[in-house]
Order: sequence, then C-alpha cells, then structure tokens
Amino acid sequence: MSGRLTVTAAVTDHAGSREIAVRGQTAKALLALVESGRKGATAADVAGWAYRFAAYCHDLKRNHGLVIRTDREPHPGGWHGRHVLESRVAILSVDGIDGDA
Repeated sequence: MSGRLTVTAAVTDHAGSREIAVRGQTAKALLALVESGRKGATAADVAGWAYRFAAYCHDLKRNHGLVIRTDREPHPGGWHGRHVLESRVAILSVDGIDGDA
C-alpha cells in the first residue's frame, strides 16, 4: 500500500444506502468518529494529527452528507466541541498510508 490514505464507507440513512470515499485528514477524521462511537471525539482526542478536526468534520457533513452532532463541553477558560457521528457508517476499506495524509 502506498499513497494517500483513502477510506471507503457505506452510509445508510433515510434516503437509503450509498458509498462514499474520503482521503487524507478527512479520512482519518472519519475513522476517529467511527471508532469513538456514541461518546464522540474532541480535537484534544486527535491532537497528535488533527490540527483542524472541526474543519474535517464540517467537510464530512457538507461534502459527504454525514450527520455529525457537535456538543459544547465547558472547560476552564471556555468550551470545546465534541463531535458525534450520528449517521450509520460502515467502513468498507482503508487504503494507503496515513503518515503524511
């Protein structure tokens, strides 16, 4: 395997089932959301690789039609967002490398 990380997934929603493919950091964000399940993920959870986690979640929502809820969680000095994947997503394949995704 070589090249940029690519994740292919099946999304099931009210309109039926469809397949999406995402690449790079957006692919890593999708994997993190699926892995985190109902508890969701924050930027702090993925700080080792995702400097703009909310932007990757926005891309998944806007360009791929996923439903991702963002809850505000207070912390000293403000709040952060916890992103929770609400769409039913099944990962079909993970290809490429993630080192420079």
